[in-house]
Amino acid sequence: MKRLVISSDPFVVKAALIENGKLATLVIKRKTYSNDAVVGNVYKGIIKDVVPNIGAAFVEIGLDKKAFMCIDSHCIDNIRSNGINIKEGEEVLVQVYKPIVSSKGAKVTPNITIAGNYLVLLRNSNFIGVSKHIEDKAKSKWLRNFLSNLREDNIGFIARTASRFAAEDELVREAEYLKSINREISQKFATAKAPALIYEEPQLPIRVIREYCDYTTDEIVFDDADVYKKTKDYLNITSNRCADRVALYEGDKPIFEYFGIMDEIKNLQSNVVHLKSGGYLIIEKTEAFFAIDVNSGSYHYHTDEPEESIFRINLEAAYEIFKQINLRDLGGLIIVDFIDMSSKEHIERLQDVLFKLAKNDKRKTYVSKMSELGVIEISRRKSNTDIFDEMFDKCPDCYNGGLVKSIPLVCSEIYEKIKYSNKKRFRLKAPLSVVEHFKAYMPNWNKHIEFITTHSCNVEDYTLEVLP
Repeated sequence: MKRLVISSDPFVVKAALIENGKLATLVIKRKTYSNDAVVGNVYKGIIKDVVPNIGAAFVEIGLDKKAFMCIDSHCIDNIRSNGINIKEGEEVLVQVYKPIVSSKGAKVTPNITIAGNYLVLLRNSNFIGVSKHIEDKAKSKWLRNFLSNLREDNIGFIARTASRFAAEDELVREAEYLKSINREISQKFATAKAPALIYEEPQLPIRVIREYCDYTTDEIVFDDADVYKKTKDYLNITSNRCADRVALYEGDKPIFEYFGIMDEIKNLQSNVVHLKSGGYLIIEKTEAFFAIDVNSGSYHYHTDEPEESIFRINLEAAYEIFKQINLRDLGGLIIVDFIDMSSKEHIERLQDVLFKLAKNDKRKTYVSKMSELGVIEISRRKSNTDIFDEMFDKCPDCYNGGLVKSIPLVCSEIYEKIKYSNKKRFRLKAPLSVVEHFKAYMPNWNKHIEFITTHSCNVEDYTLEVLP
């Protein structure tokens, strides 16, 4: 049984892929304070500053900070091919591909792509491509030929992995739908006054379905009636086969608790992952990379040969590492420090397992060979934000940048407790930041909440009382 469970509240959206009762993937996005929300959006912008020395043009697109557009030697020919003159005051059509980070603005590109469930439309391109995960050469060749017939001037297509199971009419309908969006973008660009939002990337539920729903998905369950209706309408408009598998959950307990995955989700809030054998992993995030340390702990299955025991721990850790990478949505550079092994055979066997796991990953992933110090480098395509970014903020009291739950996540926890309670009156004692955020986005419902602000600086330090 394969099920997508999507939970939405005023503060966060959570999506879990459950396979045979076990959590396979978890995606969490804040509805507020999320820089990731603009990724994929298309804007009509104005070039404000051109700085050749750093190979950049800064574009006003209507956000708090100007966006960065590359104009160095690697990018300039591509920009000119899109008919863009690099000069101040020039109006440009750009798409955000990297979100706002700290003091830096979003990164934009003139290469516009529009993603569907099966296809990606490439604007101002005649390229036809097929996902590398479609290994059937005959199917890949057929898709290339089929998409070539759907191509129009300055419109190309890439067949996504899910397209290998799509029927011809499904591909045609989606191609026509993406073309209609492309036409709307052209029309809006011609009439809108810059800076302006021209096309908004669908919200998280749609993106999750696009990424994870395929012919093997049995059910997509929502706990919010409004999100359920909007998603179902979108899927019907796009003729997505998943429209028939959408259901609304109306139970009396939180949806993730009902499906029995709350404990697994809570485990993701810890940087320690215990292995069945007694070993464990420590996962830490730095500014530049993720560090994963493999430890033997209280390993249960000792043999007469210590080298064999170490290999077994490392092998178990390898599978768990890729499981955690997917669960936590980790990307970028990941450094793994395995327990030192002296056997060349064991090292090669471990590397082969890691190479295989990387090949089966849905994202582009590269694994290096093991260094003399027992270190392996994993390079995985990033998805802009990960579980750490969405679930945690840096603790203001920790000099070394410790992590605490994010304010939206804390508010989401409080919201669930109130929503699924049969009581009507509550008293919330919480830090000022939590109280203000909860009040700002609190829904209109038949619940009465009395707020009391505490002097604690820890956003997790709250109490919710039931009033008579």
